[in-house]
Amino acid sequence: MIRTPVAARSQRSWLRWSLMWMLTLGGGWALAVAPAQGLIHLFPAVSGLQNPADITNARDGSGRLFIVEQSGRIRVAKNGQLLATPFLDVTSLVQFGGEQGLLGLAFHPRFRDNGYFFVNYTRRGDGATVVARYRVSAADPDRADPASAVELLHFAQPFVNHNGGALKFGPDGDLYVSTGDGGSGNDPGNRAQNTFEWLGKLLRIDVDRGAPYAIPSDNPFANGVAGRPEVWAYGLRNPWRIAFDRQTSDLYIADVGQDMVEEVDFVPAGTGAGANYGWRVMEGSRCTGLGGGPACGAPILTTPVVEYTHAFGCSIIGGTVYRGTQVPALFGRYVYGDLCSGTMWSTARDARGTWTVRQELSTGLTMTTFGEDEAGELYVASADDGAIYRIAADVTTSEVNVIEYYHAALDHYFITALPTEIAALDGGILSGWTRTGQIFHAYAGATAGASPVCRFYIPPANGDSHFISASPSECAATKARFPQFIDESENVMWIALPDVATGACPPGAIPVYRLWNRRVDSNHRYVIDPSLRAEMIARGYVPEGYGD
Repeated sequence: MIRTPVAARSQRSWLRWSLMWMLTLGGGWALAVAPAQGLIHLFPAVSGLQNPADITNARDGSGRLFIVEQSGRIRVAKNGQLLATPFLDVTSLVQFGGEQGLLGLAFHPRFRDNGYFFVNYTRRGDGATVVARYRVSAADPDRADPASAVELLHFAQPFVNHNGGALKFGPDGDLYVSTGDGGSGNDPGNRAQNTFEWLGKLLRIDVDRGAPYAIPSDNPFANGVAGRPEVWAYGLRNPWRIAFDRQTSDLYIADVGQDMVEEVDFVPAGTGAGANYGWRVMEGSRCTGLGGGPACGAPILTTPVVEYTHAFGCSIIGGTVYRGTQVPALFGRYVYGDLCSGTMWSTARDARGTWTVRQELSTGLTMTTFGEDEAGELYVASADDGAIYRIAADVTTSEVNVIEYYHAALDHYFITALPTEIAALDGGILSGWTRTGQIFHAYAGATAGASPVCRFYIPPANGDSHFISASPSECAATKARFPQFIDESENVMWIALPDVATGACPPGAIPVYRLWNRRVDSNHRYVIDPSLRAEMIARGYVPEGYGD
């Protein structure tokens, strides 16, 4: 038996997770270390959507995905199922078609407490851009209150294209708004270089102060003398998607080019205020021959860290830096793609500070946006079939991380590999738990010689504990002996078993030692370090694992 942490039990109504541990009959454990990383694949996650334009999460512990439909609806997906009733429907307000529509969604960092979220859309009738705040319904967490709208920004769009549309909260708690240059071609009004225009910019506003917002005091033009106070950076053509790295707070801007170059701009954390990204003087690192700003190549202009020509696509679709656990080969890499070619790439800086690009997939999709869930797993939307796909490693060869946590007040160890659980523990939603630094690696899916893990839960009236095993016979015997067990296995973790006769681990696998605290609360710890095993035995734990 493994006692579920008290903090987790009190909130487990939304935690239908499968722990991925490696218990076999007779206490023998073996950890299957996957071979070399397999290819990246796309797996269907949500279907039945119309013109998906943005994907995000509320970081409220619910595990929900929120998907923006460009026509004016925000949809909710729970456990891969699309709810029939939209979270918000503002189709009556939205001018939809081409590059116009409901384009961006961001949840307040304290959404769990205040219920606020923000949308970016083009307004029916005049095509102006509107950024508005809404509140979730008090009666239903899967519905917003359409009457709660408060308009924060609105500004005219001279043409129907280049609306930008991204909304993101930065690590500073401020809301960043990406705007296109107003449209047409070659930015005929030279708006991107004009700091007194909101177009062709990243705007930054403080939505927690003022009416309806305040200007952050460190905005580069906060006093309004040399530019609009809301302007944070400028010289952008059509920054359709921006992203903050949830681990480093670095900012990535994917700016759609005109006839020649698509670009990724990089903003190290704590920098970027007042940056000029060059449009319309430059398209990527190339001179356009158009005036209206500093000379082409001037030191004041910030050039992209990655760019590609239209030989490889036509319109960059920005993603984010992957910080999930299910695709180790992508960890720390910025993932992005192209609308026309369907190619997906990733980039990162090497040890010398050089940006290197790796092609990940030729998807065959008309990609419209990327998004991440609470755990940092990455998704991409397709305009072709109205579907959202999860980016994952090959299930036959990929490995997942099994993370260990410790609760000092309970003196309990806890391990999990489910992304939602990891996000809840790391984010403090399940309080009191901290990482110990111990990490296992195991198979994420079926492979030759591996066995799935069963997981049984016994309700509080009968012990409030879990039982985990990778032995089919032990799973069956335990379930028969304790019929009150609830089967919670989602069969998402597979491990290699020791040889029945010799107890030896199969090639490529290492042992996991199981240790029991001998207390009434029946807590176990699972370690792969022999010295750590010896330390736990010295503390009074009983060895029950491999080789004992």
